[in-house]
Amino acid sequence: MLALDNYRRACDCGRGAVFLSVARGKVAEGIDFDRHYGRLAIMFGIPFQYTLSRILLARLEYLRETFQIKEGDFLTFDALRQAA
Repeated sequence: MLALDNYRRACDCGRGAVFLSVARGKVAEGIDFDRHYGRLAIMFGIPFQYTLSRILLARLEYLRETFQIKEGDFLTFDALRQAA
C-alpha cells in the first residue's frame, strides 16, 4: 500500500507523519503500528456497523430471538469493541 509505505518512510527519517484512515476500513484490519509508527490515535465518532447489511440484520434477529439481546445493545457493544 503506497500510502502506508510513504507514512513509514516519513517516520523512519525523523520527519514524522500523520496517517488518516476510516475505522473498519481496509487499513484498520491487520496492520500493526508499533514503536514510533503509532504514538497517538485520535478517533472521531463511533464506528458503528452499516445497519442495512443483510448479514447484520440476520445476526441481530438471531441474537434477539435466541438470547434476547437488544439490537441497540449489540451495536453499541460492537462499536466500542472496535474502538478499543
